[in-house]
Amino acid sequence: MKKIKNKNQAYVLYILAIICLLILNFIMLIFFIDDFYRADITIFTLVFGVFFYFITRAIINGVLYFVPREECYVEDSNLIYKRILFSKFILKEIKISLLDIQNILDRGYKIPTTNGDYLNPLNYITIFFKPYERILIEMKSGEKYKIFVDANPYPNTKFLSYHDDDKFIKNYNELKEMVINEQNKIIFNQKLENLIERYNSPLDERYNYILNKIVDEEKLFISKKNEYCIVNGDSEAIKDLEIFKNINFEEIDKKLNKYKKIKLNEHLLKQLRKDLIIKWTYNSNAIEGSTFTLMETKVLLEEGITVGGKTMREHLEIIGHAEAIYYLEEFM
Repeated sequence: MKKIKNKNQAYVLYILAIICLLILNFIMLIFFIDDFYRADITIFTLVFGVFFYFITRAIINGVLYFVPREECYVEDSNLIYKRILFSKFILKEIKISLLDIQNILDRGYKIPTTNGDYLNPLNYITIFFKPYERILIEMKSGEKYKIFVDANPYPNTKFLSYHDDDKFIKNYNELKEMVINEQNKIIFNQKLENLIERYNSPLDERYNYILNKIVDEEKLFISKKNEYCIVNGDSEAIKDLEIFKNINFEEIDKKLNKYKKIKLNEHLLKQLRKDLIIKWTYNSNAIEGSTFTLMETKVLLEEGITVGGKTMREHLEIIGHAEAIYYLEEFM
C-alpha cells in the first residue's frame, strides 16, 4: 500500500520547542498563582495571564498539529488521511470517497510573520498558535478538507534550514497523482462491469450496444457500391491495404476446395476456428493502431481478463470485433 507522508516538518525541533514552552509556562504559572494568593494583582499579573493563555494554546496546537506525523493512502475506493502522534495515537482520521473528490489544491507557501530567530521563543508561539494546513481537498458537494501542516520555523536563519518547499510540492504532486490514478481505475472498472453486464444480455441487445458505440465514435462508415455494402467504403481502404496486394485469390480458392475434402475431427476444428478468430481480431485491430499483442488479445477473448495499461476503447474494439464475427457466423 502506497502512503504519501508529510515529511517536510522539523518534528524533533518542534518537540524541543514544546518542552521549552512548557518550562516557560510553568514559571509564569508560579508567578501568577503567587500574585493571586497574595492578593497582589497588578497589571503584570494580567500580562502573565495573557501570556499564559497564548503559550498554553501554542503548546496544545503544537502537540495536536505539528508533532504528529501525517499520511494519506487509498483503501477500498476511499482516500484515508491520518494524523498520528508517536506512531500510536490517531488524533484525526478522515475517510473520503475518491469519486466525490473534485480537486486537490496546493494553497502555497505561507510567508512567516516572525523574524525567524532561532533564539526567540515567541517564534514558536506564533507558529504553533495558528497551524497552516496547506493542501486543500475540494469535494463535489462543496465541502472542503485541509491537510498537511506546513511551517518554516527559521526563515531568516541560513545555517539552520529545516524547510524544503520543493519536498512539500513533491509530496503534493504524488498525492494528487495517486488520487487521479485511483479515480481512473475505479471509473474503468465500473465501465468494465457495465460492459460485462451488456455482454451477458441477449444477443440482439448486445450487438445493438456495440454498433451504437461504434457509430457514436464515428468509426463505422458504410457506402453502397454495385449492390454491395462496404464498411469504411468511403475511402475504399480495404482494397488499398498492403496485405492484399500480392495475394492470389484463385490459388487460395483451389487450396480451400482441396482442404474441404479432408475430414478433421471436431476438437481440431474448434481449435482452428478459435485460433482464426483470435488472429483475425488481432490483425484487424493492429491495422487500426491497437497496441494489443497477439497474446494479450488471446487472454482477453478466452479468459476475459483485462490488460493493464490499455484503454477502454481498445478493449471494446477487440471484444466488438470478435463478437461481430460470431454474429456473422449465424447467417452463414
